[in-house]
Formats: sequence, structure tokens, C-alpha cells
Amino acid sequence: MSTANVYVGLGSNEGDRESYLVAALEALSLIDAVIVLRCSPLFDSAPVGPPQPRFLNAVVALDCGLGPQRLLAILQRIEQDLGRTRSRGRWGPRPIDLDILLWEGEVVADANLQVPHLELHKRRFALEPLVELAPDVKHPVLGVPVKELLARLDPQDVRRLSATQWPELSPLVNES
Repeated sequence: MSTANVYVGLGSNEGDRESYLVAALEALSLIDAVIVLRCSPLFDSAPVGPPQPRFLNAVVALDCGLGPQRLLAILQRIEQDLGRTRSRGRWGPRPIDLDILLWEGEVVADANLQVPHLELHKRRFALEPLVELAPDVKHPVLGVPVKELLARLDPQDVRRLSATQWPELSPLVNES
């Protein structure tokens, strides 16, 4: 199977948010047929939905040799392993949230997976880190670069943070 550039959004708003993101990154680096290429800086953002703690967000670029459904299943297992429970509802607080934002050049429209992420073009907390990694990658449905989508957005409560453990913008290579 050929590989594709895939962009995964990471978020956490419970406990030591940065540690959860680092643990998720470590788990991603252990997936066979996946190479973690780069990590965005960290961004602190206001939650979408009901009142809850602020989120810490990042995006990682992957070179992925898996299909979208297989990667989704692995991401959901990582979330589960890191303590996420789905019983709190869709918009509730969570230790970790992993979303496939873009699968370069692909559109996936299944009952349990929509790629590009249906809300990507509206969410500064996802676009800011994505633009740090791949400003010229095109949204495959809207046909414009993600940096243009970001430029179109109204201001939102999202700010870049300095990392203590997170390897922002450093090229990463795992042993896959």
C-alpha cells in the first residue's frame, strides 16, 4: 500500500494536558506503517460546547501506510488507553482527543469517519497548528490552502504556548 500525508489533531483539557499530548505522540510513533514527521507548536484554546476547562491543541504530520478506517480504529484505541471514555457525551471534557483532520488528496465520507474533518475550516484551534506544519496543503473539498481558510476566520480565543515536553516543529523519525 502506498503512503499518504495525514494530519492528526490532538487535544486535551483534563489533568496534565501536555503530558497527555506527549503520551499520544509516543503511541502514534509506535504504530506500524506510520512515521511521525513533524509536530506543530502547542496552542491553548477555549472549548467548543458546554463550559469546561481550556484545551491544549497540536497537530502532527504523519506518513501513513494504513487505510483511513484502520488509522481511526488505532486512534480510538490510543484515546481509550489514555483514559478517554465516550460516556461523557460528544462535547464533554476529555484527557485526549485524536482527530484525523486531513488525508492529503483524499475525501472519506463514511458513517463513522469524515475526512477532511467536517468542522476543520471553522476551527482556529485546528487550523493554527495545521498551518504551522503545512500552510499550502489544500482542503480537498473547498480547494483552497489551509492558510487561506485560517485567514478567513474571525478571531477566536486561541493562543500559542511554549512547550515544556512537547517537541514542536522538530522533525521526528520513528523506527517503523
